[in-house]
Amino acid sequence: MSTIDGNSTPHASPGNGVANQAGSFSSFKPSLTCNDQLSLMVSRGLRVNDRNEALKRLSELNYYRLRGYWLAFEKDDAFIEGTTFEDITDVYDLDSKFRRWVWAALEPIEIKARTTLAQHLSMTYGPLAHLNRGLFNNASMHAESINNVRREIEQARKNKVPCLLHNLEKYGELPIWAAVEIMSLGTVSKLYGNLSNTAVNKNETTVAKAIAEEFGLKPHALKSWLRHLTYVRNICGHHSRLYNRVMTNRPTLLKADKPYASNKQFPTLLVLMRIYQNSWPEKWNEMVNELDRIMSGHDAALRSMGFPDNWKQVLTSSRSNRSGKSNVRCSHAPA
Repeated sequence: MSTIDGNSTPHASPGNGVANQAGSFSSFKPSLTCNDQLSLMVSRGLRVNDRNEALKRLSELNYYRLRGYWLAFEKDDAFIEGTTFEDITDVYDLDSKFRRWVWAALEPIEIKARTTLAQHLSMTYGPLAHLNRGLFNNASMHAESINNVRREIEQARKNKVPCLLHNLEKYGELPIWAAVEIMSLGTVSKLYGNLSNTAVNKNETTVAKAIAEEFGLKPHALKSWLRHLTYVRNICGHHSRLYNRVMTNRPTLLKADKPYASNKQFPTLLVLMRIYQNSWPEKWNEMVNELDRIMSGHDAALRSMGFPDNWKQVLTSSRSNRSGKSNVRCSHAPA
């Protein structure tokens, strides 16, 4: 039976009584062992069918993390009658599976965003286009983005990443097609969103528009979607709760999808759907079927995340007119 305390509890320990900037630790409630945590939950009306298993889960999951999942089972600081510990962990496990599904769906989008930014800028403005402040609207935002890139370069240098060291030794700088590989999606999103309309390619199309066309979108939509997906990626990357979360960063939806707009999770799936239908249409139905398997039997959870009753039909009935194939030739120089 676990008696882990400290990191497994929702409150800071009084420790040695050292005060912090906000005041004394005495203002916090005392730490509780896992056993005491569970007893507290039981005293508030929670039913526990297997105490040993519940203690094991509490020893693995921070009480404070788990609390985010039982808020829907609470009323007036007590659990709704009949709520079990297993009800809470079932929702936790559902969120974990859903989050991993979203994370996997984001991977090719992130890689494509890096690739298309590098291709279109380098083809028109050369290997160091990302360093050219004249191609971007806001100089301070551009400087911040490049500072982030510099920090990532230094970290990669310390880690002795071979391709990075090769380029730095040979050229003194990273060409954009190498730089994007150490950029975060947030940096890629900010660079794209900051592109100036004066950055025009040889076909007299703005670089921002040319990149957006790779996704079957207009620039304002891609800018919004990359910003939103960066937000979602950070949630997934930190293993934070995605289930029933109020999404503070909401994407601009296409007109056909606006009836499903909300501050919950379903709009994110609409964004993923539109990108996949343009880029990898053959993969999308399989992914929706996998999501259906994950969500099967969780109707209440689906509603709490903004899913309509016919969500599977919504995610599979619309089709893109694009083939999803790109006509952009890779311009990257060999290492």
